[in-house]
Amino acid sequence: MKAFVTGGTGFIGSYLLKALLDQGCEILALRRKESNLSRIKPFAEKIKWVMTEDDWQTVAANYRPDIIYHLAWQGVSAADRISYACQTDNIALLQSVLDIADRSDVSKIVSTGSQSEYGAFTQKVDETYPLHPNTAYAACKVAASYILRTYCEGKGIKWYWLRLFPCFGPGESERWLIPSLIRSICTKQSMDFTPGEQKLAYLYVGEVSQALAAIAHKNAPSGAYNVSADHPMPLREMVTLIRNKINPNFKLNFGALPYRPGQCMYMEGDTTALRREIYSLRTDNFAERMAQTIDYYTNKFKQQ
Repeated sequence: MKAFVTGGTGFIGSYLLKALLDQGCEILALRRKESNLSRIKPFAEKIKWVMTEDDWQTVAANYRPDIIYHLAWQGVSAADRISYACQTDNIALLQSVLDIADRSDVSKIVSTGSQSEYGAFTQKVDETYPLHPNTAYAACKVAASYILRTYCEGKGIKWYWLRLFPCFGPGESERWLIPSLIRSICTKQSMDFTPGEQKLAYLYVGEVSQALAAIAHKNAPSGAYNVSADHPMPLREMVTLIRNKINPNFKLNFGALPYRPGQCMYMEGDTTALRREIYSLRTDNFAERMAQTIDYYTNKFKQQ
């Protein structure tokens, strides 16, 4: 199995590369010359690389992949998610990936969406729940999924759009909640939060990568699939749990910040379809995986 991967040096992408290598896949991956390779350092030499500064589309097409994993997406920070100028550039990148499929014999294309495509919801949602994006990021994710589906159905290519719900694990960008919380606990006296009433089902990132990698060897129906844990926890409870494991005296200022406009207060996806057709997620080891994640960041920040 030959795979072409974009976004492989990112948080989820790095775990995907490792999962594909463990399955025996050959990999050609796209990256920038300045990409941070720290997440993939142990196995970077096992992967063939092509740079964005080169004629990467021709290189990828000539590689003749069996499957394409398109995970690259720019503008994932909170500020960029409301910028249409930033988000619409991702549509052009998707078109570049589809051009590779036009020039090769790829049989499957896999890409990643987001729970934000559903907008603000208050219950566990399955893939039939109406899409109601309320940010530029979410709207362009929806647009990308329609483009992927329409293109692949016209070409007879199988397509998979995995809508990702909150995930966690070692290697996540330090600007996100869990790493930034642990950094603050290790270096400061307190941290401000919203009231923390929102309930989030956090899934270990390794399970996300296993679900993605499983598609390479499964004859699953094309379509959109939710990827989510099934143990929603109030944000306040999760933050307090992490604080107590590191420093019970650290002050958590709940209510110091307002909820953002359109804040989704409940994030859990129904994964019945994913479990039936592609991969049976393991979600019973949350405490163990969270403890490993806390240890990873605590050691990292205390050494800085």
